[in-house]
Order: sequence, then structure tokens, then C-alpha cells
Amino acid sequence: MSILENVRNNTGTINSYLIMALGFSLALSTGAVNTIVILMIVLFLIENKYKERFITIKGNIFVYLIVGVFVMHLVGLVWSDNLSMAYDTLRRMKKLLFIPFLMMYVKKEHIFYYFQAFISGMMISEILTYLIWFDVIPPFMHATNIMPAPLMKHFDYTVYTAMALFLLLYMLLFKKEEPFFKKVIGGVFASTMLLNLFFSGGRAGQVGFFILLFVLVVSYFKGRIFRGIGIFLFFSSTVFYLSYQYLPLFKTRVNQGIHAINSFQPGVQDTSLGTRFGLNINYYTIFKENPIIGIGTGDYIDEYKKINAVSKYITAVQNPHNMYMLMAVQFGILGLFIFLLPFGYQLYYGLKIKDNLRVIRIAFPVFFMSIMFVYWYFYAFKPLMLFVFFSSILYVKLVDNPKT
Repeated sequence: MSILENVRNNTGTINSYLIMALGFSLALSTGAVNTIVILMIVLFLIENKYKERFITIKGNIFVYLIVGVFVMHLVGLVWSDNLSMAYDTLRRMKKLLFIPFLMMYVKKEHIFYYFQAFISGMMISEILTYLIWFDVIPPFMHATNIMPAPLMKHFDYTVYTAMALFLLLYMLLFKKEEPFFKKVIGGVFASTMLLNLFFSGGRAGQVGFFILLFVLVVSYFKGRIFRGIGIFLFFSSTVFYLSYQYLPLFKTRVNQGIHAINSFQPGVQDTSLGTRFGLNINYYTIFKENPIIGIGTGDYIDEYKKINAVSKYITAVQNPHNMYMLMAVQFGILGLFIFLLPFGYQLYYGLKIKDNLRVIRIAFPVFFMSIMFVYWYFYAFKPLMLFVFFSSILYVKLVDNPKT
């Protein structure tokens, strides 16, 4: 048997291992992620089993809904004026199409290996962050002395850390068959990740973690919901108190947020939260003028410049830092509904399928929907690939795929 025939006959297994490599690389290297996806596509073409692969995703409603979100951006080109910006927006969203592609190679028996690969990559990123925090190595790439995460920006890093920490805690609580030494190692890294999360500066990931934790604890104490809520409140308030008392950056960010809320008023917005408030007020004005189908793909910056010039709340010209507002502005209330459908299906599927992934399936869309209130996480490479990776694994029909 030739090497090419051997590869063709084992493409399923090879690509499943590449999904593990993809999970490992998410937190470490954008270049590696792109290379792995390209390699998987090449193997897909070499395998030449298109019909068999497409059968594995045929009838998956989530796939149709995800493709629908992409098609909405494509159709939105029709009433767009700034086609250059529109094509850039479409380029961001085409990564959604990786979901059905990855689903064709997800193997049921490899599910937790995918998770472990992602956690392992985050552990390496975490170690580098600690080395910078303790001044063992100088800051590099995205790291600063204040926000020490080097491999991605702090607002992406805490989102990744929150998800990795959630998975570690899930395995500690729900994977009772794991060897004791693995639980000890997992417990140690969960503790260090928790500290890491709150000295890294990204508030979206910090809030998102509490949401993940709530789902995890309440699910663990099912049938004893008040005990679960009580434990969650005790643990979360303790973490918040200790972080506020002993982590200067966390305390500063909390105080800045409180000050921004209390001092928000018309004028030039020069705080992070104040800018977000101003952006959303101004973008809402754009939405009210185009409520049904919006202004089209990619025209939001041009329209914002016009509104911002006459607004009582003047901000830097940028996206609204709110994914829901951005969808409503571009595609109207109809487009916002289409955008929400995949998340609704994720929750439905998570509640319907009662297996050992149920907690993760429910927690993940709640987590992602919460963080999108404060940033355009669906248009940013790192968080979008996080969504692609976990959606491909969690919402594929878990049947036995072709042996290869």
C-alpha cells in the first residue's frame, strides 16, 4: 500500500488528531491554527470521501443555523455601500464554516482528548504569564508589566482562561473515574488559573467565569438547588473579596468601572465603560433609523461617524463593543433573531441530550452570550475560533463516525 493510499484510508483518524492539535494551538499560535485547518482541508481533498463525510452532518439543525448566519452576512452585501468593509466583515465570518467541516471528523471516543488538548495549551500560556508576572522573563508580544498575558490580548486571554478553568473544574467534579494524581494536578492548575484569571485584567472573562461556575455548581447539586446556589454565592463572593483586597489591577479595574457608571454623562467619553455606554447609545440611534433589515454588512463605521458627529455622547469611532447591537445595526431585528437562533439551539440541544457532556453544552452558549454584551467576540479571531472549536465538538451528532 502506498503512502498516499495509507493516508487516504486513515484520514478520519489523522484529522481527529489534528482537531486535538487545533485545540492545543488555540491559545498559543494563530499561525499554527491556520496551518492545521489548511492541512485538514488538504487531507479532506485527498481522502475523496465527500458523500460519506457530508452524511455525518446532514440533518444537523445547528449546522444549518450557523450557515444561515454566514449567508445573512453574504446577503447583506446587497444593501451595503462600503463594500471594502463589508468584505472584511465577511472574511471574519467565513470561519463559521469551519464548524461543519470539523464536525465531519469529530470522534466520540476522542471528545475528552480534545478538551484536554485545549487545557494543555492554556497551561503553557498560563506558565508564560506567571513568568512575566514574577519578572522571571521580560514582557513580549501582547504582554505588559500590568497585563502579563503574552500570547493574546488580555480581553481574549481571560475568556480562554475562564473556559479552561471551567473544564478543569468540570473534570474534577464530574469525572470521578480519573486517577487521583490527575485530580491533584488538575486541582493545582485550577487554583493557579483562578488567580491568573483575576490578575490578567479582562473583565469579560472574569464575569463569564462566574456564569460558567454558576451552571457548574447548580448542575453538580441538582436536586439540592438551594445548596448549590449557596455554595456558589459563598465561593464567588470570597474570590471577589480576596481578588479586590490583594490584586491591585483587579481592584483598579473594579473602581474604574464603578466610577465610570457613577460619572457617566453627556460629553466626550474617556473611560472604558463610558465609551461603551456612548457607543451603544449612538448605535441604537442608527438601529432606530433602520430597524427591520439594518444598514447592510460592514457599513456600521461609516454610519457611526455621521451619528457621532452630532451626538451628545462623543466617542472614538469604533465598533459598538456589543455583538447584539452590531447585528441589529447591520441586519435589523430580523438579523438579530437569525444571529440568536444557533445559541438557542445549543441550549435546546444541551437540555435535550442527557449525557456526560450536558453541563458543558448548557454552560458554553450561556457563557458566550454573556461576554458578547461587552465586545464583538464573534468578529475577533481568537474568541471566534474558540466558539468554532467547542461548537464543533459539543453539537455534532454523537454517533459512530466512519472507522477511518
